[in-house]
Amino acid sequence: MTRTVGLTWILLAGITQGSFTLPMKFVRRWKWEHLWLVYSVVAFFVLPLVVALATVPQLRRVYGETPTGVLWMTGLFGAGWGAGSVFFGLGVDALGMALGFSIMTGMYTALGALVPLIVLTPELLWTQNGLLVIAGNAVTIAGVVVCAIAGDLRDKQLGAVVDGRSLNPRVPFSRGLSICVAAGVLSGMLNFSYAFGTPITDAACRLGATKAGGLNALWLVAIPAGGLLNVGYCLYLLRRRKSWPVLWRKTCPLDWANACIMAGLWTGSVILYGRGASDLGPLGPSLGWSLWNAVLIITTVGCGLLTHEWDGARGRLLRLLLIGIGLLVAATALLGLGGAGG
Repeated sequence: MTRTVGLTWILLAGITQGSFTLPMKFVRRWKWEHLWLVYSVVAFFVLPLVVALATVPQLRRVYGETPTGVLWMTGLFGAGWGAGSVFFGLGVDALGMALGFSIMTGMYTALGALVPLIVLTPELLWTQNGLLVIAGNAVTIAGVVVCAIAGDLRDKQLGAVVDGRSLNPRVPFSRGLSICVAAGVLSGMLNFSYAFGTPITDAACRLGATKAGGLNALWLVAIPAGGLLNVGYCLYLLRRRKSWPVLWRKTCPLDWANACIMAGLWTGSVILYGRGASDLGPLGPSLGWSLWNAVLIITTVGCGLLTHEWDGARGRLLRLLLIGIGLLVAATALLGLGGAGG
């Protein structure tokens, strides 16, 4: 029953994470740096602090009882994820939800499952379960390649990026793909924080937090560390593009609302994932991570298609996209099977 509840939380986490960038499509006056700045402040600083204070008793003491090395490791992985988050936002803007989100998710799902396996349980690497995880990574690479081919053909066939409403200046497909690859490599580090930061959760539980609540103490270390890079990059863009006045003088309530909705969906997804992974026990870092991202990919592809990202795509082009997405979903299944057996 506990695992069933955990899988339910993972399902909800995948849906909310898969749809969190949807509000980007409805921005009226802001550019990327305005939206991502407000989103980052709310999602990476305000909400994690509020949630941790509400769910973790003696929060300051938790960090006092956690080894300093663990705190640094969790924060450094969080910073690495933060760099990936910047690229993630740029990648979705450049290639869209259906293509960009799927490529990035597939990559960080694979790495997020493989690295904890290698570091934490290397003895399982060449067992049946370890080979399933390796196979999942190989299928992920194949899926990314097919999606990349489909995206390149789309740009050549349709002559436009996504739906023509990019919040940043238009970039060539090759550059957008490079951004997505960088995001995929770096974004998996959030799962490393979860896998290697368990002493923080353990300390919180000893001091009265529930297991799910204790994870919020861990997120309060990892997420703001990454948030610093997101906010810093947005401030850099605001200064370089001299676009500060747009944030205040040409403000639009809908744009503020879109940023806050994005933050709520993203933070809610991380909390739901942590709770679901906790209910899955030792399977959380591999099985939970993989299932979360399988649901995420399906959700984001649906959002992308429903918002007309691939209008005009027909025949071989659309088949390539669906094959690539299918490979990424199959890869998450292989990764989940490998984790389930571990």
